[in-house]
Amino acid sequence: MTRVTPLGAKSPDDDGTFVLPHPVVPGPARIELEGGGFGISKQGLADINIDQMTETNMKNLQALGGVDGLAKKLHVDTKTGLSRQEVDNQFVARRATYGTNTFVEAPSQSFLSLFLDCFKDTTLIILNIAAMASIATGMIENPEHGWVEGFTILVAVVLVAFVSSVSNYTKELQFRALNAKNDEFTVKVLRAGSYDQVPVADINVGDIVVLESGDKVPADAVFLRGQDVKCNESSLTGEPDEVTKGHSKDPFLLSGCLLASGRCEVIITAIGSDSRWGRIKAKLVREHRATPLMEKLDDMVKVIGYGGMGCAIATMIAMVSIYATTAPELRKGSWVHKLLDTFIIGVTIVVVAIPEGLPLAVTISLSYSTKKMLNDHNLIRVLAACETMGNCTSICSDKTGTLTENRMTVVELWTQGKHYDAPAMQSPIKLDTRFFDTISTAICANSTAQLLDKGASDVPIVQGNKTEGALLLWLRQQGVVYKDVRDAAFRPHTGDRMYTFSSERKSMSTIVRSAEANNNAGGFRLYSKGAAEIILTRCTHVLKANGTIGVLNKVTNDDIHDTIVSMAKMCLRTMCVAFRDFAANELPSDLSTLDNPPEGNMVCCAIFGIMDPLRADVADSVQICQRAGITVRMVTGDNIHTARAIAKQCGILTADGVALEGPVFRQMPKDQLLPLLPKLQVLARSSPDDKHMLVTMLRARQEVVGVTGDGTNDAPALRAADVGLAMGIAGTDLAKEAADIIIMDDRFASIKQSVLWGRCVYDNIRKFVQFQLTVNVVALALTFLGALTGFDPPLNAVMMLWVNLIMDTMGALALGTEVPKPELLLRRPYKKDASLLSRIMIKHILVQSAFQLTALLTLLFLGPGWLGVPNGNTCVSATYAWIDDAAVVSAKEPCFLLQNHSTCGGVVNCSMYLPLYPTFNDTHTVVPNVPADCLVQPIVCDVYDYRHFTFIFNVFVFAQVFNEINARSVTNDWRVLNGFMSNSMFLFILVMTIVCQVLIVEFGGNFTKTSPLDAAMWGYSVAIGFLALPLGVAMRFIPVQEDPTSFANPNGLTIVK
Repeated sequence: MTRVTPLGAKSPDDDGTFVLPHPVVPGPARIELEGGGFGISKQGLADINIDQMTETNMKNLQALGGVDGLAKKLHVDTKTGLSRQEVDNQFVARRATYGTNTFVEAPSQSFLSLFLDCFKDTTLIILNIAAMASIATGMIENPEHGWVEGFTILVAVVLVAFVSSVSNYTKELQFRALNAKNDEFTVKVLRAGSYDQVPVADINVGDIVVLESGDKVPADAVFLRGQDVKCNESSLTGEPDEVTKGHSKDPFLLSGCLLASGRCEVIITAIGSDSRWGRIKAKLVREHRATPLMEKLDDMVKVIGYGGMGCAIATMIAMVSIYATTAPELRKGSWVHKLLDTFIIGVTIVVVAIPEGLPLAVTISLSYSTKKMLNDHNLIRVLAACETMGNCTSICSDKTGTLTENRMTVVELWTQGKHYDAPAMQSPIKLDTRFFDTISTAICANSTAQLLDKGASDVPIVQGNKTEGALLLWLRQQGVVYKDVRDAAFRPHTGDRMYTFSSERKSMSTIVRSAEANNNAGGFRLYSKGAAEIILTRCTHVLKANGTIGVLNKVTNDDIHDTIVSMAKMCLRTMCVAFRDFAANELPSDLSTLDNPPEGNMVCCAIFGIMDPLRADVADSVQICQRAGITVRMVTGDNIHTARAIAKQCGILTADGVALEGPVFRQMPKDQLLPLLPKLQVLARSSPDDKHMLVTMLRARQEVVGVTGDGTNDAPALRAADVGLAMGIAGTDLAKEAADIIIMDDRFASIKQSVLWGRCVYDNIRKFVQFQLTVNVVALALTFLGALTGFDPPLNAVMMLWVNLIMDTMGALALGTEVPKPELLLRRPYKKDASLLSRIMIKHILVQSAFQLTALLTLLFLGPGWLGVPNGNTCVSATYAWIDDAAVVSAKEPCFLLQNHSTCGGVVNCSMYLPLYPTFNDTHTVVPNVPADCLVQPIVCDVYDYRHFTFIFNVFVFAQVFNEINARSVTNDWRVLNGFMSNSMFLFILVMTIVCQVLIVEFGGNFTKTSPLDAAMWGYSVAIGFLALPLGVAMRFIPVQEDPTSFANPNGLTIVK
């Protein structure tokens, strides 16, 4: 019979016990050998790793001499792993031959590709076509300068596309960095006779890797030893059924798959891009799915876009109508030129109106926040989880390691009818030798934890289960060398069987051949440990002081039960250690056929009280969550007394809260459970199914549920929750795969931080919405009202594209990178269907829009008189000539080419057409008698005075600069400058906006249709724009509050004030 050594035990001597006979099967299989000094090349390994060809792979493996033959060719000792010499040489030869466990990912979209994609946008395509048409018609009418306006629009479009591409490219790099972080994990390897944790990228072909239930297979491998191993290969094959792994049937474990059950050691055969997962990953393109908030914003974009299109159409109709009703001699430009200008303005309005920056703001805020959240020990696997946590209403938290430190220490003990309290446990306890040997073997044989003597302290590091580690540390304190006891329990025997801890059974058991069992060398002994009160119900006997076994009578049973309750009420985890002997004929000779451990009629040896201190910051974190309107529930496998004590200690269990045990919870009729659910705060002795049931019921009540999990069986609950939170330290790979967020340090305080960041993301998006809608309303209303009253649009196409850049990409960067404030946790979460626009935000938008429009329209109509500048965009120097080029004149208005000067005589209101007529008349005696009959199209204007519209444009931009500071608050909090200097990105965007605005105004000229402003006009621009800031502060005192129905119901629970 092949003996399978439990993980953690030393391998037996080289007696062939690990090798099953693998006959060499003749056939066409090609095995290529001798690669880089090893007995097999990369191609040879590939021949035992062919996709969907298990039988062929088996034949090829057998041709190599089976697993042992493969190990020899890879120069790996199946008992000790890779040699110390290779470890010291950092595996240079091995990695040169077989490569490293790194992946070639599908190439990301290049910057050029992202840049070109921007021009696929329909509105930008139309705008580009219109701009090119403008260039063509402009050059026909004015070969020297007619191209300027259209070319400037093209440049502005390219600039918008460039900035958008930079943002998208940066976002892609951030996503890749986060995905790389997400793929990082450690694996347990056997090297030079010692087990150690190494990063997954450091494993080699030939490494012996230890896998436990819930672990991800880090690379393609061949089964070496283990028990009850099943893999979930659905991620590669699509088959939902778990696949049993072993020597005889299917020894191949595929990278990227998950170990569904069992424990095993495997030999790595293919890594990195040579592995199954690596080959797929090279072709894999990650898609970034839209988050719920993005989808909500997409709907808003459509509504605003339709409004913008309506405004664009109305503006174009107004412009064309006014042009058509203007006297021909007073029209500026031809019909073709006017229609083209009107069309460009209309398309630009649509570009500005459609707030494509809204989804961009979500992306920027999420990518920025997820990167920053790593500093708070939150690794985001699913972007939507970040925003969802912001409106979480219920957190179902584990106890061990999350609320407590997961630093286990044995502090109390009941054994031999005696209760040893904490003071008595400080020194070695004197127990009967035979009795103590039984307890020692029961602990050492029925555990897999290791004690590693590393670090500066004298206390060894526990590798593996911390509860087992506490028991091993206690034995160490008693002078026991656990490895020797563990080796002695297994070394002489074969056919042992280990049943890993089951959350359903609340126990772990191991069966070994035992010379002590019924004094029969062929007998068996089962060792079991687990939840004290549950193991106690499976015991019918008790181990006495002299090592004899007695019947567990009612008196002793009650005494033990009272001890368990006493320990539990002191927040101690209680663990019972027991055993049972079997004669050889009571169990099958092949223990692998025994699916469930026979955990009945056992002998109770001892009850351990294990302390796991509460984390210092957990009580404050729980209280903060409760203030934020979040119900915190403890879901634990501990007994009800321990759970209650811990829950009270950290503030979870309140005066009106309810605590239930899992069996009671799952059997309670729904009509009784549902009314109780809002006040349920502790669920003790719960199974993963209980946790899943609780999450499902809470979500059915429209709660937004976050649930923590660390075990393989927690995966269904993690997937069922709105946000699954897996533990980064204690969590299995399967739990992490099922989770949306990985809590890297396993602390509840980090979960609180995920809520804070989620609310920050949500509010940052609302800040941007508030800012952008204000800009939209003002820009579109100003353009439309200007056109309606006969003016050219105060904001031309280039100006509006610059405004679009300010409020989209730059606004998203500024407001999307705001850091969270603790005040965010002073409000209740919003409902799922709550509008992004609150009453307060609408107030802000309306007040700011009204102020800005009033100021800008006043400047539009009264500005020239107040500032002493010409109205609109006025020509101040133009070249005019007679038909025979006999005269040149400068005019303040667009003038006309005079014709038939020899027949036109007399002066009839000539100054209406030639404001500088007196100068003209002094030089020329022949003048048109009827100007309307003697004038044709205007010729080129040499110099324009744009100061009127430039000033309006400048005031508008500075109003947005100061209103962007206002937008930092979407509440009635008037302290908009609070933390202003701490956001370097916000400051950078403001400075860049101002610098660019100065350059556009002072040096844009005919390209941007701006004229330089004097110091006074700059001062007025900044002063008027600045008024938006004190107005924003003042309007927060207008008594408008948020709609109370937009917040989630606190469920009637007692919320800590």
